[in-house]
Amino acid sequence: MLCGCQQSFRVEEVEELESDEVFARFQCDGCGWAVGGEGRLKDIDSLVPLIIWTDEAHYHLSRLPPYLASLVRDEVETFAGDRQYRIVTYSRMVAARNKGQVEWSPEAERRLANVPSGIRTMAKTELERTALDRGMPEVTVALMEEVKTRYFGMATGR
Repeated sequence: MLCGCQQSFRVEEVEELESDEVFARFQCDGCGWAVGGEGRLKDIDSLVPLIIWTDEAHYHLSRLPPYLASLVRDEVETFAGDRQYRIVTYSRMVAARNKGQVEWSPEAERRLANVPSGIRTMAKTELERTALDRGMPEVTVALMEEVKTRYFGMATGR
């Protein structure tokens, strides 16, 4: 991304907001102009040239023992690079630690079986993606209800 003075913007910081939203602040070293942008994580990812850690992800990394922190950093950055992520959030850190896998609660599995077969695979993929994006280790009934409400505007209230 180029500034009006034809210098490249540098990413100053990325702040995690709700769910999969982030706020990124960019600075031009040439003229000092700064600009910020808020949006979905996958949209802001494309504006960031190198891997950057959010403060929240960095905080959780700093809480690890020193001998483990460097190993986790390498593991997370490899995971991010493989998926072409540029922003490491706490939820992406958890996803990397889970090797991109998520568990299902027994009740959530029973409910998934009730989803019509034509959309079951799509629903499962979206639920697992949402859980990983949020750093959740498991798909729960509460998450299923939330996703159903978001996509279909309805909830069972069970």
